[in-house]
Amino acid sequence: MNHINTAALVTILRTALFLAASAMASEGLAFPVAPATLSYSASITSPTPPSQTVTFSKKSLVPRLWTASGDAAWIAISPPSGTISREQDQIAVQVNATGMAAGTYSGTVRITITDKNDRPQVTPVPVTLVVTAGTPTVGSLTVTPSILLNPTSLSFSGVAGGPAPLAKPLTLSNPTGGTLTWTLTETAAWLGLNISSGTTMTETDSISASVSTTGLAAGSYSTVITVTASGSSNSPQAIPVTLTVTPPITNGTAALSWEANTDPDLAGYNVYMGTQPGVYGAPISIGNTTSYTVGNLTGGRTYYFSLTAVDTSGNESLHSSEVSKSVY
Repeated sequence: MNHINTAALVTILRTALFLAASAMASEGLAFPVAPATLSYSASITSPTPPSQTVTFSKKSLVPRLWTASGDAAWIAISPPSGTISREQDQIAVQVNATGMAAGTYSGTVRITITDKNDRPQVTPVPVTLVVTAGTPTVGSLTVTPSILLNPTSLSFSGVAGGPAPLAKPLTLSNPTGGTLTWTLTETAAWLGLNISSGTTMTETDSISASVSTTGLAAGSYSTVITVTASGSSNSPQAIPVTLTVTPPITNGTAALSWEANTDPDLAGYNVYMGTQPGVYGAPISIGNTTSYTVGNLTGGRTYYFSLTAVDTSGNESLHSSEVSKSVY
């Protein structure tokens, strides 16, 4: 019959319980802290809310070293380390949302105390920071930015198949102060903006709106530019835009004139015309005159013209310099 060594069994059980307790401590809270979580509210214009205090304690009366650190750049701790020689100690946790966009951010403060065996015991404190757009203040007055547009509507006109109408300027300002962060949106394929977002304080921002008639049939077109700005007192704003496309001219004309040739045997002139530079159709003989009007020109095209002189023997001179005219 085997005899059980009671003392050895007790030692084994104590060791197992100690190891289990150590494992549980490493996975949870190593020591008590209050509060267990921290929450802050800040704004873009007021980025530093008041600091909050975290209290932590240990059971032993023996002085122990401790450190505290945050895992996010916007968390600051004071003091970051020390010795806890009594039942409780404290740290101040400060957050700073300077340069951060509106949103919700999460971080963690970790407080570490060494035990009697110089092993680190860590308790985490979750930190939540909510950043809103906010509004600046001057004295006791709240400053709310606003949108001021000039003009408040835009209209363009062009010819089907013709060149694009000239771009038109649009200015955006913030007359009430503060910081106005704005965005422009538009959905028409024929409308373009040189910029679509920006930030305005006291300056006036200039925007260029342009349209294209390429692929558009004759008719009227409309759309809206929407201006939005978070925190503005009058967001959103709408800028109506209209585009009128007219049909091309179908019976255009081109009036040509030139200085007379002084050769004594001059018989007359030939006019050459084409729709590409240097490429002409059959000549038009116009006799001995110094002007000529070409008619029945189709709109939406550019025409190119050149002139030659013809003597009484039928000899033809070199071509003159080329001129052109666009018919719309």
